[in-house]
Amino acid sequence: MKKTVMLLSLAGAGFPLVAAADVTMYGFISAAVESVKTSGATNGGNSGSAMRVTDQTSRIGFKGTEDLGDGRSAIWQVESAVKFTGGGTGLNGTTSTLASRNSFVGLADRSYGTLQMGYYESAYRRFTTMNVGTDLMVNTTAGTDVALNYQGVVNRGDARLKNSVHYTTPTWNGFQAGVSWGADENAANYGKTGSQQRLSFGGQYSDGGFIVAAGYDRQNNLAANLSTAVSSSQPLAEQFSAMANTNISFSKLAAGYKTSFGTYFGAAFEHGELGRHTASSSTMTQNDYTLAVSQAVGRATFMLSYNRLGSLENAYAGAPDDWSATQWVVGSTYALSKTTTLLAYWTRLNNSKYQNQTLIQNVYDSGAYTTSGVLLPGSTVSAIGAGLRISF
Repeated sequence: MKKTVMLLSLAGAGFPLVAAADVTMYGFISAAVESVKTSGATNGGNSGSAMRVTDQTSRIGFKGTEDLGDGRSAIWQVESAVKFTGGGTGLNGTTSTLASRNSFVGLADRSYGTLQMGYYESAYRRFTTMNVGTDLMVNTTAGTDVALNYQGVVNRGDARLKNSVHYTTPTWNGFQAGVSWGADENAANYGKTGSQQRLSFGGQYSDGGFIVAAGYDRQNNLAANLSTAVSSSQPLAEQFSAMANTNISFSKLAAGYKTSFGTYFGAAFEHGELGRHTASSSTMTQNDYTLAVSQAVGRATFMLSYNRLGSLENAYAGAPDDWSATQWVVGSTYALSKTTTLLAYWTRLNNSKYQNQTLIQNVYDSGAYTTSGVLLPGSTVSAIGAGLRISF
């Protein structure tokens, strides 16, 4: 991270206006050359293999702190995606607009904790995924933290909440916790019982190289309408639609341990309750889990993880295991310096008959660089790549 003085000046009618503030600028630029492939779709029609150059979740951010005295401070941050390999547009149609990532304003107190408002990671995601670190190849196509749109094999309850408020406690003897609330600001729901507010909890205990975390997340009045997912090629993630008096919730337990000789072990288990596909049907449930291990050797780190999305109980169609998926991740990094890192990875994701989960840098059969990208149900997706990340 670099601290710089940003000078903003306006001159007009002979009256210059100058403002100065201390700001920390941070981020990274990362890209990789990849070979990706889709195959084995239930009804055929896969796009096959392709070579591509892909932005690996590059970003730039600015943040600042003002000391208010007595252990209190005002804090702010504006963070934006930098989708530089696609001319400002990502594979799922998202663009590099200002504040497209974690952006907030808040107050921090040494004794009472931190309060933030804006667009920010849910407490569930921060504690159970990010802090534990089971996503070994985070910020690459082989990453498993893809659940911001429900399209991942694991971490499906994760979210970055718009129009939200977050509170995080101080750390007390290794314990820390947080809560997030996402407001439903859809005017169509004002004054009605159909509010789609989201409430998220997370907590952790850490001691040396050991960390254990738990979380719970609930989004009101949503349900997974699987009927259209069965009969069309649209991603399952796009089938989450409003249904009165039904909710989607996730609960998760995760743990990690890093030894003094650079070995990391991680595991997580997540339980999802996905609402009902009809008013009279039973609640659909689905579990996922991940097992991860990595080893640091000098400047290099070698990584391996196995991730599974289990059977969908009370599914709309087919057998429960027709909605399962598995993903293997193999990767390595090599630090050329404190800020420059080489990346290499391979991942393979196998979907069962009706499932169509995809990778963080979305691999589609049609609609790449649009908001309606499609991966066909039953597809196997693989990617192998090598790249470079430069942090600042």
